[in-house]
Amino acid sequence: MTKVGRNERCPCGSGKKYKKCCANAAQAQQTTETTSAAKTPEASLRPTGLPSQQQHITTIFRFKPPSDPRNNFSPAGILGDYVVTFTLSRPGFSPLPERQYSFASGLRGNSHLAITKPAFVPPGNAADAVAIKIVGRTDDGQFAFQGFPNEAGFLAKIESAPFNANSFSDAEEKAYRAIASSLSNWAAHLDIPLNVYQVDSRHVATGNSRMSMNTAVWEVPFSVVPTAELKPEFRGYVSLYREALGSSSPVYTFLCLFKIIEGIRARQRSLAIKAKKTGQSFTRPRRRVPENETERIPWLNAIFPIHQAWDRMALDSIFIPDALGKKFGDIIDNFLAPLRVDIAHVLSSQSGELSLSVDDLLHTRKVNRWLPLTKCIVRRMLKDEFPNDFLSYLREDGTVAG
Repeated sequence: MTKVGRNERCPCGSGKKYKKCCANAAQAQQTTETTSAAKTPEASLRPTGLPSQQQHITTIFRFKPPSDPRNNFSPAGILGDYVVTFTLSRPGFSPLPERQYSFASGLRGNSHLAITKPAFVPPGNAADAVAIKIVGRTDDGQFAFQGFPNEAGFLAKIESAPFNANSFSDAEEKAYRAIASSLSNWAAHLDIPLNVYQVDSRHVATGNSRMSMNTAVWEVPFSVVPTAELKPEFRGYVSLYREALGSSSPVYTFLCLFKIIEGIRARQRSLAIKAKKTGQSFTRPRRRVPENETERIPWLNAIFPIHQAWDRMALDSIFIPDALGKKFGDIIDNFLAPLRVDIAHVLSSQSGELSLSVDDLLHTRKVNRWLPLTKCIVRRMLKDEFPNDFLSYLREDGTVAG
């Protein structure tokens, strides 16, 4: 982490002195943090998608005349130069109210890392610094970043210099790999969390942008029995489910949900062995992910008691092509279990040594891609395994039993 002096070469690679290149932009960003939200379009959206799932909002400009080649832009992005911005936040404190969303220019980032006045007065010639510069090197090449403070002097945003990528996702993954090791190093040395609240990517030639977002949690009526006397076994499963819902980490959420799946499958094997010894039969429904679109909403209504207006975002995130028509067991064995193993390899190996970088794996899209369906599989399995304890009042068509 290096502070950018005004007479140094600008880290963006222009070859100019910083004061004659990006310094003005950096200062403008710092001084307008508190007012930029009023100048930047914000959106207040009704609940869409499953709660607490990562989604994206993309803005695409249209140019005149219609034949302008910049209009041939895919929503996923195209080959070109991108700028990626990471907005930080202090854990537990969101930059925006619930259900409010904004691109990075409308966010006031924050962290516990003081980099400029008034929070911290750098020594020597860096006392007038308005940003820090970071260089990240990966297999993708070398990347330059600038870290900007908020008005209190704490690191608020980290923005990359333009670099080449194939799409929005490719740009975000390349930039994250390049900056993540620095964030981890600072966090470990200084014993502070450095939480990335939001990632924005912008295609330089067109100005088209994409931002990450976590969908809001549903607001529901109190439609359950106030006092629950749960069996110890079932209580263990629902407590783990509540732990999954309360986590801000998609990886930890996935691990909690997968642990429920593992526990139910182990329970079924145990019950099958006991039934065989006593000459009794043991069966469970062989569930599949519905392939037919007309079956999908009733399938969801049977496992979610408060029927939602299932929007396209939710349906597309749950019913991903790889899973359509497949048995739960095949999905668990071929997709979810390997992902669980990958995560386990990050945390430890048989030798006890770390075998992979958490920064490299945990930002992959796999976890977020499979989370919505994993939640639905868990709810369906809980209902099948504990029919008297979980959603016993919901029929298979989603109607409420009298």
